[in-house]
Amino acid sequence: MKKLPLIITLSFLAPFAHADRVLGLYAGAGSWLSDYDGKAGNPSVTLNDLGVKEDYNNYFYVAIEHPIPFIPNIRLTQTNLKSSQTGTVTQSFTIGDTTYAANESVKSSFDLSHRDATLYYQLLDNWINLDLGVTARQFDGYVRTESASSNENLKIDLTAPLLYAKAQFDLPFTGLSAGVEGNYTSYQDNSLSDYSAKLTYLFDTVVDVGVEVGYRKMSIKISDNDLEADMTLKGPYAALIAHF
Repeated sequence: MKKLPLIITLSFLAPFAHADRVLGLYAGAGSWLSDYDGKAGNPSVTLNDLGVKEDYNNYFYVAIEHPIPFIPNIRLTQTNLKSSQTGTVTQSFTIGDTTYAANESVKSSFDLSHRDATLYYQLLDNWINLDLGVTARQFDGYVRTESASSNENLKIDLTAPLLYAKAQFDLPFTGLSAGVEGNYTSYQDNSLSDYSAKLTYLFDTVVDVGVEVGYRKMSIKISDNDLEADMTLKGPYAALIAHF
């Protein structure tokens, strides 16, 4: 994997990390209005032909930050991405070993839900915050297609390593902050990028609670013997967040 040397290099950034002076627990849960674009199969069919429409997808996360040198902070995230639809395709396409004819009604569904485990260091921790690390993203889902004459069921079982970065700018004395966050990897004919830009507001209480709104874009390109897919999910999201 071309990015592996850079991923390994990040493990030596610990001496420069600045963690919270006390143990911090962060949590959040939100909903992402995802608009789908792209194609699947070889020969391929567009997601629009399959009848895929925008939909709400939920996610939640928890992160622990600590003051122990050399040991990274950790963030765990679960994102649920599922869709089910029926469409009449305008051209023939192949999924796995099954070919569907043009003008055929095809019922399709997919599950691209995934779990992230992110290890990161805080390189800056004041009104400018900068985190760098690595993420292991595990997909455990499926792609299913069915017509009156045939069907296909492909399992997605993939764990991908990604670079992780987050930058956040706090406006002093306001509780308001703005930031960007992203993951990226590319190897062979596969790639995955996942970026978001956001605004956050925290109420200053015993337990800091607040809201986060932003825009997220995730692009996935998969190329193997069973599944060819090149798709993009993008749209606004909103979440409730807390800091203990």
